[in-house]
Amino acid sequence: MAKKVDTKSYKADVNSPGVKAKAKKVEEVKKSVKQYGTIALIDLRMLPDSLLQSIRKKVREDGGSLVIAKRAVMERVFDSIKAFSNKKGELKKPVGMILTKSTPYQLNTFFKSNKKKRAAKIDEIAPFNIVVPEGETDLPPGPALSELKSAGLNVQIKGGKIVVAKESTVAKKGEPITSVKVKALQKLNIMPFETAVNLLFAYDGEYIYSKEILDIDSATLTPELQVAFRDAFNLSMNACVPTSANIDMLLQEAYRQAVNTSVNGSLYSNSSIEQLLSSAVRQGMALAVLEK
Repeated sequence: MAKKVDTKSYKADVNSPGVKAKAKKVEEVKKSVKQYGTIALIDLRMLPDSLLQSIRKKVREDGGSLVIAKRAVMERVFDSIKAFSNKKGELKKPVGMILTKSTPYQLNTFFKSNKKKRAAKIDEIAPFNIVVPEGETDLPPGPALSELKSAGLNVQIKGGKIVVAKESTVAKKGEPITSVKVKALQKLNIMPFETAVNLLFAYDGEYIYSKEILDIDSATLTPELQVAFRDAFNLSMNACVPTSANIDMLLQEAYRQAVNTSVNGSLYSNSSIEQLLSSAVRQGMALAVLEK
């Protein structure tokens, strides 16, 4: 009978190469964390390697880094950041840590603008209707015709090529995508889905931001918030309370009023001299006419 190991009393050998390597990695990451303003955690599941490498390259170009380490290392790094005390549950899945000088909002905006098309997968649930538009394909007549028909496409032969005679729905929202339909989409080189980086959260040294919060912009604000912002902006303008949102307009209005005051009061300045000279010329011409 195999000897039972008492796991409770087991202690790792701190002098073993493996433990030393982990400890060194932990210290390296902890040191790097202190050098950046933003720490973000991304989900590595379902993330294509091509997109991951693209993200890694961009982050490096901006002076940041992407850290991918074992769970034990990441847990110890999390332990060193007080704000992450209730975030260790995220480490149950493969994750990557992005260290950057960009703000959480800038980082999330970058992720949203760097998506990649991907093909449908067998038995994947369609999140929306997958439609193949009407038109000519590059496929010659042959077995592909019956394969496309089996997938529910309205196809026929025309001009020596397979043509989608009528817009066809390959899979409806909520339906699993069968292998026949996946194969048909691949033959037509249709990649109906997009893959993007799944941002779990971002931390700027003070606050932790979820992806839902970072996705909020002028296009996603509710009508009530938009009205509240507009009213607050108008109030600050009328009360001449400077803010980052209205400072440009307040300075423009102040400049306009200053120029009008100097012109009306005949006060010479670099801004009013042209208008005052033009007014003097007009008045002189008017007097010359009266003398005649």
